[in-house]
Amino acid sequence: MNLLDWTILVAYCAAILGVGLYFRARASRGVEDFFVAGRDLPWWVIGFADVASYTGGGQAFVMMFFVSGFAGLWLMAWVTWAIWMPLVAVLWAPMWRRLGVVTTGEFIERRYGGRRAAIYRNVYGVYACIFWGLTTLAYVAAWMAAATGPVLGWSSGKVLFVFGGVTIIYCLLSGLFAVAYNDLFQFVVLMAGNGVFAWILLSRTGGYAATLHKVEALRGSRLLETLPLGGTLGGVSLLALCVQGLFFAGSPFAGEGWTAQRYMAARTELHAVVGQMLNGVLALVVRLIPFLVMGLAAAALYAPSQVPAPASLWSDLVREYAPPGLFGLLLVCSLAGYMASVSSVGNWAASYLINDLYRNTLRPHAGEKELIRVSRIISAVLLIWAFIWGATISPKQLERWVLFINSALAVFPLPLAWLKWFWWRTNVVGDMLGILGAFPAGYLVWFGSDSVLPQALRAWVRASWGWNLDNLIPAFSNLDQYPFWMGFSILFGLGWVFILAGTLLTRPESPEVLKKFYLTVRPIGWWGPVRRALSPEEAGLLHIETRTNLAACAWGVLFYGSLTYAFFSLVGGKFAAAAAAGALAAACGFLFARSALAAQRR
Repeated sequence: MNLLDWTILVAYCAAILGVGLYFRARASRGVEDFFVAGRDLPWWVIGFADVASYTGGGQAFVMMFFVSGFAGLWLMAWVTWAIWMPLVAVLWAPMWRRLGVVTTGEFIERRYGGRRAAIYRNVYGVYACIFWGLTTLAYVAAWMAAATGPVLGWSSGKVLFVFGGVTIIYCLLSGLFAVAYNDLFQFVVLMAGNGVFAWILLSRTGGYAATLHKVEALRGSRLLETLPLGGTLGGVSLLALCVQGLFFAGSPFAGEGWTAQRYMAARTELHAVVGQMLNGVLALVVRLIPFLVMGLAAAALYAPSQVPAPASLWSDLVREYAPPGLFGLLLVCSLAGYMASVSSVGNWAASYLINDLYRNTLRPHAGEKELIRVSRIISAVLLIWAFIWGATISPKQLERWVLFINSALAVFPLPLAWLKWFWWRTNVVGDMLGILGAFPAGYLVWFGSDSVLPQALRAWVRASWGWNLDNLIPAFSNLDQYPFWMGFSILFGLGWVFILAGTLLTRPESPEVLKKFYLTVRPIGWWGPVRRALSPEEAGLLHIETRTNLAACAWGVLFYGSLTYAFFSLVGGKFAAAAAAGALAAACGFLFARSALAAQRR
């Protein structure tokens, strides 16, 4: 790092703190301003803020492509995302905006009634904050340390102390205002810097055509197969990913969570819908452009045996090939991506403790100034805790954590994504079992029983009783031994069993609560007892709206799927396939936009 590099880094930190200061007064007016930006986010901010939250520094994409090519990306998220993203745009984004809530935990008392729902909302707030929010924060923090530590020559703890501190400051200043607008700025910085670096790497490997030739010579043609069925992406795993995509729209890591927070903060339903449509294009294609080029160049420069820690691949490339000035800009790019993710998740996680526990139960009569002060304290504590945890996660474990966050952690409660919105009979007990079982079930199946039972305990049991508890439940994250569909099927099946058992063995929610929720949200699905109470005119309008929405969803899935395939084909040098898929994407995209906007006009 020379003086120019340090100057760029300091200027970046000053800029994002400046955004926090600019919105400080607006964010300090009340909880809604701090956590849902006064419900005043326009569609373009929503789209860019969402994709920035999902992206981090982008190093995970370089790693996944270098390790397993397009197969790794399809498995990581792209099959699932091409399905859930249009469903969220058409169905979930408007429903969340109609509810007018501050957190997804507040949904519980709108959908369910009575004392059980009130208690569960408190429990849900704590659980979502700690087990979903904090886990995701620690994972993103670990990536930030793994990616930028080697570039600076700093330890993980030092990276997180310095740059985590900057993130904490602007989060505390302006809440979601600073988070969302800084996300937009940080995403532009991330793409610009990495785009320049990708071009430099490509020139070092002899240009695009020469790079493709070198990759095939070193790694074989399989790495560049656009849809490489077989191996970890076998037919059954592909089917499992499609099923996951259908349900993922309502999971805490897709259409709920910090994504839903943006829709709650949208100016109108239309802004929520168009923001998610933009997010789909940015997330599935635009954000990958520089990182896939880097992955191609890395595959031409290094054999897999030369990269013992793939999570540090981006850092290795920067240290070796980035010139002064660009070196500092790339460091800023990495930090920008991770700060965007950390700030988004941190603000979202803190909102549960404030809105669903502190304001709702502990201090129902607290004034807005007190709530803002406590919001800042809780946000700071959560982020500090996450940075400490993230510093302990080994970079060699991050490949497992990528799939754990994107798949295993969300699979157990996936049935609720449909049941609580689309089936009137779902009650608070079924919801509770699905949500509270997500983390323990996902962690146990993905990392195995050995990660839960200490080695000393297993040795003591073996010595005392002769029982062998080693590998009692295998780690299904070992995809070389267990295909993706195995772990997915276990978790998804267990989720259905526990959720349906809890629902059917206990009483349904009251008709009054169900009718009020239905008329406010207008969900599709099986709401027979509630719909029968509507007038013929109301029922007819809802039927037309449902039919329009389903058509828009179908066109959206075809659009995002063909767009992704066209993009991957283009990167892999399959130009005829890219042209054909691109033409299909253009046609489906037009029909998707027309259908989705027609649904909004109704």
